[in-house]
Amino acid sequence: MRNKIEINLAQLKSNLNVVKEHLPAKTEIIAVIKANAYGHGDVAIASYLEKECDVRMLAVAGLYEALRLRRGGITKDILVLSYVDPADLKIAVDNKITLSVISPEHAVAMSETAERLGLTADVHLALNTGMNRVGFDCKTFKQMMAIAGVYKLPGLHFTGIFSHFSSSDDQSKGAEPYTKLQLDRFNKILSYLSERGINPGLRHIANSGAIGKYKETSFDAVRCGALMYGYNTALDARLHVKPIMRWEAAISTVRTLEFGDAVSYSRKFVAPDLMRIATLCVGYADGLPRSLSNKGHVIIKGVKCPIVGNICMDQMMVDVSAITEEIRMGELATIIGPGQSADDLAAEAGTCMHDILASLASRVARIYTK
Repeated sequence: MRNKIEINLAQLKSNLNVVKEHLPAKTEIIAVIKANAYGHGDVAIASYLEKECDVRMLAVAGLYEALRLRRGGITKDILVLSYVDPADLKIAVDNKITLSVISPEHAVAMSETAERLGLTADVHLALNTGMNRVGFDCKTFKQMMAIAGVYKLPGLHFTGIFSHFSSSDDQSKGAEPYTKLQLDRFNKILSYLSERGINPGLRHIANSGAIGKYKETSFDAVRCGALMYGYNTALDARLHVKPIMRWEAAISTVRTLEFGDAVSYSRKFVAPDLMRIATLCVGYADGLPRSLSNKGHVIIKGVKCPIVGNICMDQMMVDVSAITEEIRMGELATIIGPGQSADDLAAEAGTCMHDILASLASRVARIYTK
């Protein structure tokens, strides 16, 4: 096997239990498995969650992801968090998938489509409390009136309402006041709807950052993504979760370089002295950022080994000069695992952990253990 990803499902369950213990007793968990379950394999993760874990529903980014889960045998409630074309409403309803309405125009279009087809779609109403990405604006009285009016649209059965924090896991200046501003806007629209006898359904705004840092954001449910996979995004409010993934690559060759020998495409690394390098069976087509060329590391026999030369599509080279014992063909190098987390890899690549995990290619074998 060129390279492989091992997923510890027992740790996944343990992480969810840690989250559950941190929440108010009546708050449920929406498990976020968009982007192929953050690279962990959506159908396999969803299947385990459905059978073994106490989660209210699953959440994905798009309709295709939801349909993929249905075709994989998943029967749990699924919420699509982002835009779905009204033309696709029937296939969503036929597959019992809950959609989000993300603007007044979108809600009207969904309602008209549902009415024309004689259907009723389960939907959650998305609010823009400050992320300014999608959702109904809700800052003014006029905007709140418009939101209340949406609940009268035919063909739509409102089963939830939600928003999304922009800075709940932030430690930057102004992050906490801004998070509380968003929460205040969310609370105000909930009160406005309640005063008019409107039950918006399941209320959820907390993401992984907010779960650890802002207990007052729990409401009826929280959306748990990064925490479930073992990553604290709010570094100043850590929960005791552990990463469930280990990514390893096989070593195919080891060779000695002399002074002046060049490595990989465009000769971006030239040996400064006598040294040993190993070739690993992993490259950017597997999801390893090419930006790690000449600056990332892997772990071999407990030793940090620097990446040398440009990362290739399917292979890369690392400096193993610091390893004194024999390295055999087929031995494994750790890319993500003990000694190097996805956060560490992301820091070296100049990106975030979410980007690293979501970019892991489907061609990399996933092996699930319990």
